[in-house]
Amino acid sequence: MRALTKLSAAACAAAGLALATPAPAHAASPVVLEGADDDTRDAIERLLPDRDAPETLFDAERIAEEAAARALAWLRAEGYYQGAAEAVAEDNPPRARVRLTLGPRFRLGPSFVDYDGEAPVATARGAVAEAIKTAPMGAPARAASVLGAEASAVAGLQNNGYPEAEAGERRVVVDHADQTMAPSYRFDAGQRARLGVLVSDPAGLFRPGFLARVTNWREGEDFFAPERLSQLRRDISATGAVTRVATRLAPAEPGSDVRNVILEVEPAPRNAYEFGAGYSTTEGVGVEAAWSRRNYTRRGDTLRMEAQLSELAQDLTAEITRPHAAGIGRTVRLTGAIRREDTEPYTREGVSIAAAVESAERLELGLSYGLSLSADRYTETAGVRDAIVLSGFGELRRDTTGNPLDARDGDILVARLEPSVSAGDASIGFVRAIAEARTYDTRGENDDITFAARARAGWLTVVSGSDEDVPPDRRFYAGGGGSVRGYEYNSIYPEERVRLANTVTPGGQGVLETSLEARYRFGDDFFDGNLGAVAFLDGGSAFDEWGDATDFRWGAGVGARYNLGFAPLRIDLALPLDKRDGDPDYALYVSLGQAF
Repeated sequence: MRALTKLSAAACAAAGLALATPAPAHAASPVVLEGADDDTRDAIERLLPDRDAPETLFDAERIAEEAAARALAWLRAEGYYQGAAEAVAEDNPPRARVRLTLGPRFRLGPSFVDYDGEAPVATARGAVAEAIKTAPMGAPARAASVLGAEASAVAGLQNNGYPEAEAGERRVVVDHADQTMAPSYRFDAGQRARLGVLVSDPAGLFRPGFLARVTNWREGEDFFAPERLSQLRRDISATGAVTRVATRLAPAEPGSDVRNVILEVEPAPRNAYEFGAGYSTTEGVGVEAAWSRRNYTRRGDTLRMEAQLSELAQDLTAEITRPHAAGIGRTVRLTGAIRREDTEPYTREGVSIAAAVESAERLELGLSYGLSLSADRYTETAGVRDAIVLSGFGELRRDTTGNPLDARDGDILVARLEPSVSAGDASIGFVRAIAEARTYDTRGENDDITFAARARAGWLTVVSGSDEDVPPDRRFYAGGGGSVRGYEYNSIYPEERVRLANTVTPGGQGVLETSLEARYRFGDDFFDGNLGAVAFLDGGSAFDEWGDATDFRWGAGVGARYNLGFAPLRIDLALPLDKRDGDPDYALYVSLGQAF
């Protein structure tokens, strides 16, 4: 016997609920399910609504019939077309039951595809055919499989230039004799469209030149694809100049398949004010305040003034960022700063200017580069006292984490080269090379444990002059909240240089660091799942000879995390495991973001 039917909305909804509902939360239903295995009962129980226990026979009948209807929808959605769900109500005491009969599970038969109007081009038809194969003949006749194949087919049409593609009336033939279900798909592709000019709404928010720069298609040549517009929205949003961004296609001119793209945006407030604070027992209290002027030249750019005041550093920075100025996803950053830094090995006062081209964090593989010029005076240290340094950098970064502030999976790999020349008290040429690797792996039944590891290595090579004339802030150090917790900031470097602090330049020619963390996130019962705990081990060494590279200082401790939405609040308590004279007994850190 064959039956021609539509794939019902109830069956589709039941299938979706059966697949998507989280495992731990069963409905508080008084209905008793009989006649099926544990997995089937478990799946159906997830669909049953909360109900009080029946007090009368009428209540029991009503609750049982409701449960039977939902159970039958689930059976159809899962391919049990000969299954049954019988509602049973009892009077003394009132009780609701459903007797389940699964029957054989039907299989998918051959699929059929038809188009309303003009058929799409061959590449689009091929994409539809590939999508339909995701619900292959012989697979269980699940509604979710058919709906998923249909949705993938529509996406395939859209990705081949058909923005208005949609699914038409879907029908299936259920053959009870062969125990098969054969779906028939129908699609309306609509008109194929090429993308034209990008236009801002409201007009005037962005300059035409900026809009042309962020356009990721060749106007009038490339066909519509949803990912192009999705990427455009992400690129515009990343500028910070808007609070909302959407896109739509304008109607095509008669006789043309070119459609302009309308960028609908809501501008962000022109001025932004920020304030931040941090604390550690080794680095003291630090506060930051910043003012930003957004989109001030209508290129999505930002003018930012920032002041930092802490026991170790005081600085005033002016910065201009122009997103996508060097290509999509590549920001031009211009910076000027006045800074004073007072650390254990040296005190530095100076000014600097810098220009850089930086790859966006969203790029999995990015290249950044730039130049800086600084003039500094050093006190409380041996070696050079005045230095003017021209430095360049090139950085290659690969990031698969998706969220650098609170990564849970993926890796970050960074390789950086900094060639520099220094004049002043001494003329010298040198190159710094730095490599860093981070990896994150989340495990556990509820993805509640994240293991994180970090390794960093650096080396300084003197090309001309003496390594004793390298400015002290360009040499390597370890220790502090972002390095080896439990030790003073920049306090780990060769012991010989520590002892001879008044006669030789501090710092090392190389550095090695490593960190391991186990991060645990508590369940929803603890502050709605926003609370976490951390155990960590840090180690590091700054050295002049590679033979001393493994002479690590170790620190260990525990911490707490509270998710603020955009980043976690971090509180760490660390102990120095290789305590020297003058090292603290412990160190406490409070800041935003993970340690790495």
